[in-house]
Amino acid sequence: MSFGADEEILQDFLVEAGEILEQLSEQLVELESRPDDANLLNAIFRGFHTVKGGAGFLQLHELVECCHIAENVFDILRKGERHVDSELMDVILEALDAVNGMFSEVRERAPITAATPELLAALARLAEPAANAPVVEAVAEPVAEPAGDVTDSEFEQLLDSLNAVKAEAEAPAASAPAMVPTTEDITDAEFESLLDQLHGKGQFAPDAVAAAPAPTEAAAPASNEITDDEFEALLDQLHGKGSFAADALPEVAAAVAAPAAPAAAAAAPAADGLISDHEFEALLDELHGKGKFTEVAGAAAPAATAATAVATPAPVAAKAAAPVAAKPAPAPAPARASAAPAPDKQPASEAETTVRVDTARLDDIMNMVGELVLVRNRLVRLGLNSGDEAMQKAVSNLDVVTADLQTAVMKTRMQPIKKVFGRFPRLVRDLARQLKKEINLELVGEETDLDKNLVEALADPLVHLVRNAVDHGIESPEEREASGKNRLGKVILAAEQEGDHILLSITDDGKGMDPNILRGIAVKRGVMDKDAADRLTDTECYNLIFAPGFSTKTEISDVSGRGVGMDVVKTKISQLNGSINIYSTKGLGSKIVIKVPLTLAIMPTLMVMLGNQAFAFPLVNVNEIFHLDLSRTNVVDGQEVVIVRDKALPLFYLKRWLVASAKHEEQREGHVVILSVGTQRIGFVVDQLVGQEEVVIKPLGKMLQGTPGMSGATITGDGRIALILDVPSMLKRYAARRI
Repeated sequence: MSFGADEEILQDFLVEAGEILEQLSEQLVELESRPDDANLLNAIFRGFHTVKGGAGFLQLHELVECCHIAENVFDILRKGERHVDSELMDVILEALDAVNGMFSEVRERAPITAATPELLAALARLAEPAANAPVVEAVAEPVAEPAGDVTDSEFEQLLDSLNAVKAEAEAPAASAPAMVPTTEDITDAEFESLLDQLHGKGQFAPDAVAAAPAPTEAAAPASNEITDDEFEALLDQLHGKGSFAADALPEVAAAVAAPAAPAAAAAAPAADGLISDHEFEALLDELHGKGKFTEVAGAAAPAATAATAVATPAPVAAKAAAPVAAKPAPAPAPARASAAPAPDKQPASEAETTVRVDTARLDDIMNMVGELVLVRNRLVRLGLNSGDEAMQKAVSNLDVVTADLQTAVMKTRMQPIKKVFGRFPRLVRDLARQLKKEINLELVGEETDLDKNLVEALADPLVHLVRNAVDHGIESPEEREASGKNRLGKVILAAEQEGDHILLSITDDGKGMDPNILRGIAVKRGVMDKDAADRLTDTECYNLIFAPGFSTKTEISDVSGRGVGMDVVKTKISQLNGSINIYSTKGLGSKIVIKVPLTLAIMPTLMVMLGNQAFAFPLVNVNEIFHLDLSRTNVVDGQEVVIVRDKALPLFYLKRWLVASAKHEEQREGHVVILSVGTQRIGFVVDQLVGQEEVVIKPLGKMLQGTPGMSGATITGDGRIALILDVPSMLKRYAARRI
């Protein structure tokens, strides 16, 4: 294998094939529930075929081999010569895993690891008709091909016509008169009739030829050459974009009119004269960018796949064949996988209206917009202080335009969360088979858009949560029946936008969580003592599953049980400035809700002052704010608390933590900011409230990087440098001081 091909071509292949492989993963899982869907079978067939074609162009032979045999399997399924079963799906999904592995190696420019011989042998076995597949007897009436399909024999006839044109165009000029037929030329009307016959529009009528006017020398074109554009257009017609229509290519029709009729008539094989898949693919490869057709390509098909061909076509007859005869009635196609009607012919594709832009360039634009937001904030502050009405109006207009620009640039970075959701049907299917459970996965809100970086960052947490729902939540079919439930469990993965945030939820109708069991596990594992566990609310008990090493499984398996998955989820969501909540009802199921901002680049914050220093709380964590009233505070177990609606919340004086000169200062006035950290609420005392402000997060320098409680810095509207607080890590670092 070599990556010497044009880098741009390779990148195009990586983008296109990556999208196709994502779709194949979803389509294959969907196929298990709709095994007789002809449209779905065709889509999967085309997916493997397209990846194979691109890999062949780049000479990625290992990838071509695996895709080709998988494609043959779906060709057999399309013909109804084999049916979808669990064994076939297991092999095909294993083949898709192998293709994905090879694709990843291509993307990393690493040597390709070919599929195992055992896998290829299993695929080859499935690519042969099943022994008990129904055989459809031939009948007299022809069966029309579905719109958009071209049979092997039809393709061969048109291919012969094209090759004849190319051969005549390249022949020496001296022999030209001898090669141009003088008596077998046909008119355009005859050629149209032949095309109609090729594409199943009815029996060929001999009187159509008889009634045609006598051919003249003027009917032959001045040159038999066709342009590259015409040739590519014809290929597009043959290569899966709909039935060939002569009126779509008038130049090509005129160019091949004379030689096409005798060649096509002579090449028309018997009713069962199909060519093998390998021969058909060899012809396609020759046409699809590898130059002129050679006889060797068609003959090079290995004998291993001979069983897939009904018969080998007879050699093409000489040009001086007898006049066109009526085409014999074709044999009916094997029973299709589904009787669903053929899809309507797609309209001609419009001119491309999208531009592919490197993500680094989008990041640069987003950074510049972030700087513009900071300047906007500064001007807004200056405008308010200036007292100049015209200045304030101009700044107000700038504020609106900047906000619109910020939204527009953010949208360029948005991607549908379907890119993450697409992997879960396969994941749930494999886990359900492994755990011997029956589970149906529902995806809701797949088109919800969010920042590209968030799409990638959410993938791993969602995998953990879905695995947890399948393994811990959904019961076995026997348990569900015993409790009066449907044997088929349900997991719903949903996404929706709520203001500047995205809500993701994972819901299952399983056994739910028992708070008492969670309390017992917490005490047994030493997470807390029994008295502390007894004081926990049900919601706080549910959140114990996020503790490191906490697991409700009694046995450790390769699926779960080590108590690390949910801890990773909590950490990752906190890094994304998000929150996670759990709702559960024993015996009915559980629901986990994740709330994350739409973008990580610009963050709404609450600006506060501690002395002369500005700090910023992420607004997503802020619940409420009120004036400090010492009469509402108390001390419980050595920890100062504030009473909010009859509930005691821990209270911390932020100034004592973050301002060195104020460690032992008694603070008798200020404001209390109540923040949510997971499902807990905590109060922080601050000196002043500045207000809400959108900020651009700037990373800390090397000396300050990793400082507990600090996630970054920003520039405020009045030009100050403000530190952005990371509340969870700050609590871990300072809360034990109890001051």
